[in-house]
Amino acid sequence: MEEKRTVTFRDVAKSYFSQTRVDCRYTISSHHSWSSHDWIGLFKVGWLTVNDYYTFAWALAPEGYQTGTDANCSVAFHCMFIFEI
Repeated sequence: MEEKRTVTFRDVAKSYFSQTRVDCRYTISSHHSWSSHDWIGLFKVGWLTVNDYYTFAWALAPEGYQTGTDANCSVAFHCMFIFEI
């Protein structure tokens, strides 16, 4: 049985430049179960473990979120380095 995707990232660029704001937009499906430990990370190319992230932000449920519905979310990163996805 195919697993349902619960997080879909949107508008992802191939690379980002230093000292620019990176807006990470994503959609959480109605199948997702929120956890206080959910986070969005930016990883270096070729990452091997979850500890290989450059930076992260907590992925909080949007205001007014109702369980069992889809939600469009975003996180803003202020980067001080050059990286590629």
